[in-house]
Amino acid sequence: MAHFKNIYLAEDDTDDVEFFTEALHDICPGCILTVSGNGEELLNALQHSANKPDIIFTDVNMPGTNGIEALISLKNNSVLKSIPIIIYSTSANPDSVKSAYDNGANHYFTKPSSFSTLTEKLKMILSVNWSGYTMPAAL
Repeated sequence: MAHFKNIYLAEDDTDDVEFFTEALHDICPGCILTVSGNGEELLNALQHSANKPDIIFTDVNMPGTNGIEALISLKNNSVLKSIPIIIYSTSANPDSVKSAYDNGANHYFTKPSSFSTLTEKLKMILSVNWSGYTMPAAL
């Protein structure tokens, strides 16, 4: 997990942000988490930051620019397109999953209801070398 220190999360639900933050800090206390409330805030934060994230997690359903729209913008940006993007959503809709992968997401996972499941999933995601790798949704 050492190579994932600067982590961005685009999420509009404050309870989900708190849940994610707690799980991340349990498994990676030295990680820096930057949170944006939607895709537009994420894109603006990335444009105005000299420190690019090592990995981005984004929800699908957010007001304004949603996660898929943000994903498309990121993958069309020559500076940002190599950053791994993980879709983290309550929706398991097959169309959303297909759209995420079709537009370059490295992984799509449904938000778990238990803290232990979330920490295990984050451990697994942060242990992968995402360079050029896409993980199937079933994992």
